[in-house]
Amino acid sequence: MIFVALALLTAATIAVLVYPLLRRPRAEQTRAAYDMEVHRDQLAEVERDLARGTIGAEEARAARAEIGRRMLALAGEPAVAAPPSGNFRIVAVALAIALPAVAGALYLGRGAPGVPGTTLAERRLAEPQEAAQDRQLVEFMRAMQTRVERNPDDLEAWVRLAQASAAFNLTQEALAAWRRADALAGAPPEIAGPLGEAAVIAANGQVTPEAERAFARVSAADPGDPRARFYRGLAQAQAGEREAAVRIWFDLVAASPPDAPWLATVREAMANAAREARIDLARLVPSPGNPPAVARIGPPQVAGTAQPAVPPGGEALMALPEGERQQAIRTMVEGLSARLEAQPDDLEGWLRVARAWQVLGEPEKALAAHARATAIAPDRDDVLDGFGDALMAMHDQDTRLPEAARGAMRTLVERVPDHAIGLWLLGQDEALAGNNLAASALWQRLLALLPDGTDARAELVQRIDKLKSAN
Repeated sequence: MIFVALALLTAATIAVLVYPLLRRPRAEQTRAAYDMEVHRDQLAEVERDLARGTIGAEEARAARAEIGRRMLALAGEPAVAAPPSGNFRIVAVALAIALPAVAGALYLGRGAPGVPGTTLAERRLAEPQEAAQDRQLVEFMRAMQTRVERNPDDLEAWVRLAQASAAFNLTQEALAAWRRADALAGAPPEIAGPLGEAAVIAANGQVTPEAERAFARVSAADPGDPRARFYRGLAQAQAGEREAAVRIWFDLVAASPPDAPWLATVREAMANAAREARIDLARLVPSPGNPPAVARIGPPQVAGTAQPAVPPGGEALMALPEGERQQAIRTMVEGLSARLEAQPDDLEGWLRVARAWQVLGEPEKALAAHARATAIAPDRDDVLDGFGDALMAMHDQDTRLPEAARGAMRTLVERVPDHAIGLWLLGQDEALAGNNLAASALWQRLLALLPDGTDARAELVQRIDKLKSAN
C-alpha cells in the first residue's frame, strides 16, 4: 500500500512540474517595440508643448525631425519576439518523467523495498568489516537484557548492558543501565565515572548536574583522576567560567604523564578557553599540591574477575569467554586498521591500533603502526617515545635501524636529550655502522642516566670499553 501512495505522490509532483512547460508561451514584445512606443509618446509631448507655447515652431520642427529619425531606424525591427523553441520543452518534459522512472528502476533493482525497518545495531550487522564483532555484541546485549528482565538486581548484567549499549551509541539506554548499576552497587566511584560520562554523552556534550555529582564522587576517591578533572573544567567552561576551566585543565596537563592519551583533547580545550578569556598560558604555573593525573579508577570490576586492557570501544567485549573475546578484539583491531588505510592521516587512530596490537601480543604490527604515526607527527614527543618503545621491543640488535626509524630517534634525542631508549638505539646503530666514536659518545650520555650497581649499567660499560679497544 505504501508503494501505491508513493507512486501517486510522485506522479502528482511530476504533473505540477511538467504543466508549466506544456503551456503555449505568450508572444513577447521586442525591445524595438517598446522603444517605438516611447518615441510616439515623445511626439505627442512635443505637440502639447507647442500648443502650450513652451516651445516655438522651429524647436518643435527640430524635435519632430529627430524623433522621426529614431523611429525610422527602428522600423525594420520585429515588434514581437519569436516563441521559445519546442525542443527545449520536449527535453524538459522528458527529463521530468525519465529521472523518477530511472530512480525507481534502480531502487527496485539494487534496493531492498521488502526489507522491514531495523535498529542501528541490526543494520550494523550488514557491514562486512564489523559484522563478526557486532554479531557477538548484539547477541551479548540481548542476553544481558534477558538477564535483567529475569533478575532486576543482577549488577553484572546491568554493567554489561550499559557497556554494550554505549558501543552501539544507544546513549539513553546506556545511561539508564548505568543508573541502575550505580544504585545496585551502592554508588561506588568505579561506576560514577562511566555514569557521569554517559550523562554527558546523552546530553550532547553538556555536563549536566547529574554528571557533575558523579564526577565529584570520583574526585573524592581519587583527586587526580583525569576524566573527572577534564569534565569539571568543561562544566566551568560551559558555565562561562573560562578562567576556572583553564586553571583546572592547566593543572591536569602539568600533572599528566607525557604520553597520556587524554593530553591532546585537554590541550585543545584549554587553548580555546584561554583564547576566549585572553589568558596567557605561558604565565601560568601549576597550583600547589597538584595531584598526579593517573587513571587509577578503571572499569567497574564485577563478578570478581579482573579485566585486561582493550582498545577503545571494546569494553563491552570483556564478558565474553576468553577465546571469543580475543577473537572479537582482533577482528575489531583489524577492521580499524583497514579503515585507517583509507584515512592514513588519522594520527590518533594509528596510536590506538599500535596500543591494541601490543595488547594482543603482535609487536611487529605494533611497530608498523607506530611508524605510521611517527610519519604523521614526527615532532610530537609522545609519538616518538612510543615508536622508540616499539623499536626497543622488536628491533634486531644485529641490524641497523631503518632510515625512517633512525631519523625519528635522532629527532627524539634532540628534543629529549636524556631519552634513554633513543640514546641506546642510536648508539647501537652507530656501532653497527662502524662509527665507534659516535656510538661511544651516545652511550656515555646514557651511562650518566643509569644508577650505579645495576646490570644495565655494567653491560653498557662493557660495550663502551669494547668500542674503545676497537679504536
